[in-house]
Amino acid sequence: MFLKVKKLDEREKEICLKTISSKATFSLVADALVRNEGISIVRMGDGERKLLQAFDGEPFTAFETVRPGWNEHLGVEGLDIETIKANIIEAGNSCTYFAPSVSGVHQNEYRLYDHFRERKVYLDNFFVNDWTPQMVRMLLEESDGVYVMHREYDLLIKNFIRTYKIPAEKFSGFEKRNWKDNEEAIQAAGESGKQLVLFSAGPAGKIIAPHIAATGKVVLDVGNTLHGWSIGEMHQNSACGGSIN
Repeated sequence: MFLKVKKLDEREKEICLKTISSKATFSLVADALVRNEGISIVRMGDGERKLLQAFDGEPFTAFETVRPGWNEHLGVEGLDIETIKANIIEAGNSCTYFAPSVSGVHQNEYRLYDHFRERKVYLDNFFVNDWTPQMVRMLLEESDGVYVMHREYDLLIKNFIRTYKIPAEKFSGFEKRNWKDNEEAIQAAGESGKQLVLFSAGPAGKIIAPHIAATGKVVLDVGNTLHGWSIGEMHQNSACGGSIN
């Protein structure tokens, strides 16, 4: 998170007043599990901001200049920038709860709010780091099964079982690699028989969240913190070589 002491303009103050806390977010997720209601939470940050700011009709290379192969790592390799933008916008506008980076109040490179429809409330996207292992354990135990969607889902499931001492039969998963398997991922999660879906799918894959939620699932975009969750270290990001944001 990037913070600084500054005088907020009226729009920034409004966003702050409309952003609910990590603990309130936990309560919303817990409520959905107990009620057996489908919801989706989609998180976004500077990566999505860079993509939305990119020029149409040109190859997107901003990630590649930072780290070669990063487009593939984030699951957007081979997809035109116009479709990537459309996927991001649809994900942010159609999810139940939208969690753009609150760092956007302080730094323009993180500012996402103006790209999406106005919301009555926003979530603090850092809930994935703020939640404790005990909070995650409570949700895992309450759920009627957990579906993990990640490039290395099998490793993460083993971690979850070992870390939280939850029976293996409660888990199953899907190897989520990139935008090409979005439709397959939606179908697999919908037919999984698991209630709680934890996913890391990259900018062009976030679109799966509202579609899966429509099948009655509670869908959380944990992103590159999913590996940290699996080992009970909530501030560890991308520690798993295949994770995507």
